[in-house]
Amino acid sequence: MLKVEQLTGGYGSAQVLNGVDLNVNTKEVVALLGRNGVGKTTLLKSIIGVLPPKGGKVLIDGEPVERMPTFAVARRGISYVPQGRGIFDKLSVEENLQIGLRACRKRSDSIPDFIYERFPILHERRQQQAGSMSGGQKQQLAISRALCSDPKVLLLDEPSEGIQPNIVQDIGRLLRELVAEREMAVVVVEQNLELVRQACDRFCIMVKGQIVHSGDKSGLDDEELLTTHLSV
Repeated sequence: MLKVEQLTGGYGSAQVLNGVDLNVNTKEVVALLGRNGVGKTTLLKSIIGVLPPKGGKVLIDGEPVERMPTFAVARRGISYVPQGRGIFDKLSVEENLQIGLRACRKRSDSIPDFIYERFPILHERRQQQAGSMSGGQKQQLAISRALCSDPKVLLLDEPSEGIQPNIVQDIGRLLRELVAEREMAVVVVEQNLELVRQACDRFCIMVKGQIVHSGDKSGLDDEELLTTHLSV
């Protein structure tokens, strides 16, 4: 589904990614772990094209997309929920969702029924200004807006940040449902190890712009591994 090969990139003359390799299969949720500043967010931005990579490849279903503009990458099936959610506070819930439709591969003009079925609060408050919602509701809206594009690959940056534990658990359940029912792949940058345990099939650890470890969730019980690469 998603394949990243020797990806390099960063901000101006500051190189952050130093040859990242990553494979994510259909119906798989993969977590990216690492200390602050190691390149996790930069990797997601480089995959979606917000930061054009300096080298390497990004392939979706074998098709290279690393030289495409962001809107074209989205149309190929990659959707991105940034840290901080990135919703439009002054627009209504429904208007935010409609913006997500612009990247839909099927060129649909209708908000998918499953969005409102899965998050009835969004239907209830569809005319409400998005900025007046709670943090958890905004995160639900941000994820739902991304899903309106019918993505093959969903990129999530710190979805649990600043929201209550019950919504974090709901996000974990949602990710499992998405990969099971919609045949998606998910890459999630996350600090909350409980969410990683609940939702993810594998995890990768980044250090200095490279992935230095990849394994299944049993590795989350390896205290030496976590202390070495994640402890401040």
